[in-house]
Amino acid sequence: MRSILTSLLQLGGMQLVIAATALVRNKVLAARLGTEGFGAYAQLALLAIAGSVLIAFGLGMSLNRNVAAAKDHDERQRLLATANGVTILLALTVVLLAATILAFAPDTLTTVGLSPTPHVLTAAAILLAYLPTQAAAHHRIAFLTGALDIRGMTAGRSRALALGTLASLPIVWWFGLVGAALQFTLLTFLIVLFLDQRLRTLGYHPWRIHLHRSTLTLLATYGLASLTAGFAQQSADLLVRGSLIHGHGAASNGIYQAALSITYQVKAIVLGSVGALSLATLTQDASPDAMRRTAERLLNVVTPIATLALAALGLLSGPILLLLYTPEFLPAQGILPFLLLGEFLLVPIWVFAAPLLATGRVGPWLGFELGFTLARTTTALLLLPHLGAPGIAIGFAAATVLQLAALTLYVHRAFGLHPTRTPTRLLVSGFPVVALTAWLGSSAVFDPTHLLAGLALLALFTHLAIRQTLGWRDALQHTRTALARKVTA
Repeated sequence: MRSILTSLLQLGGMQLVIAATALVRNKVLAARLGTEGFGAYAQLALLAIAGSVLIAFGLGMSLNRNVAAAKDHDERQRLLATANGVTILLALTVVLLAATILAFAPDTLTTVGLSPTPHVLTAAAILLAYLPTQAAAHHRIAFLTGALDIRGMTAGRSRALALGTLASLPIVWWFGLVGAALQFTLLTFLIVLFLDQRLRTLGYHPWRIHLHRSTLTLLATYGLASLTAGFAQQSADLLVRGSLIHGHGAASNGIYQAALSITYQVKAIVLGSVGALSLATLTQDASPDAMRRTAERLLNVVTPIATLALAALGLLSGPILLLLYTPEFLPAQGILPFLLLGEFLLVPIWVFAAPLLATGRVGPWLGFELGFTLARTTTALLLLPHLGAPGIAIGFAAATVLQLAALTLYVHRAFGLHPTRTPTRLLVSGFPVVALTAWLGSSAVFDPTHLLAGLALLALFTHLAIRQTLGWRDALQHTRTALARKVTA
């Protein structure tokens, strides 16, 4: 349990830097662009991410699993070199096609709710350089996670983001939408540079290219499934968000993006790489006992932290939106409760999905992912005309409930895997805590009575979680030991 906790803390530290820098960038963007401009940028960024998913070809998940299972240094180098070859070939194709569309058919952007203005077209052209860079960054993060080089990977990525954000904020303020696209691209490029340096330190050649047939086949087995799931999700997001813009305006998309961004950053800090770490761990030992131990340890560690973090975000949603954005974005309070509930349910979903990939059950995993995307998209499109942006969040929450129920039943039948008593109690008690505190926070910008009621709920859950996992005596002892080490250091 200690090794898993250490890895999660290292990943959490990196995600804290990622979240902090993203929130600073979003604050500047919100103040500079307003809700409408922020919504247009969010859709443009989503379009760029969808392109990078195509170029990455789903090899991130495949690298994570196969690097963890690799026997030696040379085999890992072949995996990276093959992924590089695929990235370059697909980058040439996708970037050339996208550039042709922007040059000769710019009105195509209207299908996703974007107007082909000079600023939008210039930003889109800049983001063409982002596409292969993001794919390369994704592959390197997956590679280093699979190699369990958590400390080195997190340190490099964190430094790149911190330095890049500080250096590029004036660009965003001076150039608005175009500056935001330029910053987005430059930050990703800087991350790749730092990760490449880490790979060289470990003795790898980060840009060696070699399309080894058997290695390509190995990567493609998982890559095609991941690509299908990832591209389906991105395409569905573009469809839903485009419908939101057409029906309710770009400002509605900006408000939804504000809620989504805050939720995403908290999720990244608390839950970041839980699925990847679980997969890398189980790939080395996928026995039923290892599955049960890994699932229980992860749920015991992550569920209490997720509950407290997501519940606190919901309870303080009004002040947080004012601090990180502007008063224009306060309607995002009505969206956050449903997003927070969906994110909470992703904890057990990620933990229970890892055994499928670790044991080669790619088909069932893909089925669950596509089913989730279909359920979320269908529900969102049905609710969106009547509810607007909250309808998208409700669709997300409803889809996670269905996915968790189906996945839990499947892993129980396939592996005999199910939450034991302690994780079950934490999940069952954590869900209403997140729901109630999010509702209390969304009912007003700030209400002292609601705040006190929410804090009481958080204190009650904290007591329950400590009693169920460590016990108060052990918890206090661990706290004293950690403080003593900090003072000594």
